[in-house]
Amino acid sequence: MAPNERNEQTTSDSPAGLFGTSVTLECLERKLQRVLNTSATFGSKMSTEQIGYGLGFLSVMLRLKPDWQGEKAEELPKSFAVKIPSSVTMELFTKQANWEEKFKDSNAEHFDIEEHFKAYANVLQSAHASEASFYNMIKKDGLKLNLPKVYLADHYGPNGENGLLIMEDLGAIATTKPLYETLSVESVKAVLENLAEVHAYSLLNDQWLSNPDLKMTFAKFERQTGNTLEHMIRNSLNTLKMDHPTLFDPSIDRLIEICKKELNFDYTDTIHEKLGLPPVLTHGDLWSNNMMWRKTEDGKGTTGELAAIVDWQLVHSGCIGEDFVRLLCSSAGTDVRREHLEELFQHYHTSLKAKLGKEPPFTVAQIISAYKHLFRYGALMVLPMLESFVQADLGMMGTENVEQHRQDVLSRAKCLIDDLYEIEDELALETP
Repeated sequence: MAPNERNEQTTSDSPAGLFGTSVTLECLERKLQRVLNTSATFGSKMSTEQIGYGLGFLSVMLRLKPDWQGEKAEELPKSFAVKIPSSVTMELFTKQANWEEKFKDSNAEHFDIEEHFKAYANVLQSAHASEASFYNMIKKDGLKLNLPKVYLADHYGPNGENGLLIMEDLGAIATTKPLYETLSVESVKAVLENLAEVHAYSLLNDQWLSNPDLKMTFAKFERQTGNTLEHMIRNSLNTLKMDHPTLFDPSIDRLIEICKKELNFDYTDTIHEKLGLPPVLTHGDLWSNNMMWRKTEDGKGTTGELAAIVDWQLVHSGCIGEDFVRLLCSSAGTDVRREHLEELFQHYHTSLKAKLGKEPPFTVAQIISAYKHLFRYGALMVLPMLESFVQADLGMMGTENVEQHRQDVLSRAKCLIDDLYEIEDELALETP
């Protein structure tokens, strides 16, 4: 079994929910019967398996194989991906990564791990409402995106009923790429074509702007969870310097000084207005683990064919550059980011023009400018992730060539910091 997967074979329901959540098998059976318009029931060989552990922090993902029994059971889907918004995964991963001790070591004032968990639990409903509303909206309006089929997108109920997503299970044909495997130019273009579809919809319609659910920006998420990321960023930078001095000491000192001041993530929510750009629907968390790619024929690797973009919990009205920065900082190779930037954004612009049927309301130069203005915050969101995931005990570097993978990821972190300095200096020269 892969280190980020857990199995739980279940043959009957119990009062306790699945994998530490409040959602039971009885609940799933009832909801699937309704959306599939069937009287078939779960069979004795029904099973559930937790998937993607460590890849999504605001939910528990599981694969459900119902073993349908009853009329026309053979016509029903044999497997489902179920997403249950929950802080359970975050709690497990936080403890595994020893973040509580890290916060104490970084002298974070009054850090309380239990309060931290409560804060995450409190924003779950808003994050889930964003994702559920997004899926329901694109289904209604027929957007052509690489997404799993969504059978059910239930909001939280008025009496505290847990929100829930039940989707097509793509696990047999697709998976995420490991963090140490970067995206090629063509793979990035495939993602940008999907963003162009979402952005074209954004620019041709304005009803979504008044949707109260599509408001969970990363800045709001960070604020409502006690500015946890700020502590993580400062601690991660110090850890990189101490644990990997050959790469980061003293080059990282400038960034450490920048981050001693309060980091204004609200800047990312309003930068499009300052740059004179129209708002677009923004994924908000576009990195390796939220993109699924077709598996190779032997099932052991992935191809460059995009199967789905998932996890839309932070979808919101934002700047065109936000997803571009997150994608290129977290998932693309350094050479792709450095040498093909204009080519990639030109490809996006051309794709957007075709979908709009007219010239987009911004130029490639304006896209690059937005990207550069957001680069600091994009890089700072990625660096703590890279630092944490290189730890061998977290299992994110695979099982073969682990040390080489760690060094590759650390090298990417160093290049991110170098690029950040270059862009900061360029922007400083532009400021009167």
